[in-house]
Amino acid sequence: MKPSKWTSRLACTILVVGTIAGVALAAGTQGSQSDPLVTLSYLNEVALPGLLKQVDQKLDARESELTQKLQSAAGSSQASFAAVELSAGKTLTLSAGAQLLFRSGAAASTAALADTTDGTTLSGAGALTANHLYLATGDGQSVTASAASTVLVQGSYSLK
Repeated sequence: MKPSKWTSRLACTILVVGTIAGVALAAGTQGSQSDPLVTLSYLNEVALPGLLKQVDQKLDARESELTQKLQSAAGSSQASFAAVELSAGKTLTLSAGAQLLFRSGAAASTAALADTTDGTTLSGAGALTANHLYLATGDGQSVTASAASTVLVQGSYSLK
């Protein structure tokens, strides 16, 4: 007996629909709450520690690079200004290249200093002007305070 075309078509249709339904059902359960594609334990135990390790390594490398740049910049620049209080009669002796910013009080130089604010030279025994920057052009140049004075000094100096 020969099967009819109608029954074979029905059997093929049922087979195709059943296959599609089975695939859809299998695909629909993956990635759900009960069967996630990536588990929380995988994220917490494998992925996150690996990611944090990479971030820490990059931060350490960047910190090292910035520290090195800061140290090289600090080594190339001169020391900052130091505030020095002079009482009346005290003498501040500067070494060559030292800078002095006279802030307040009354003082006079005992040797020629370059006044970089005005672009002039302060002759020996000349009175210092407030808020002027002076440069010692040689060793042993000094400033003597006639009243309590405040100066900012950059470079080597001694106080007597």
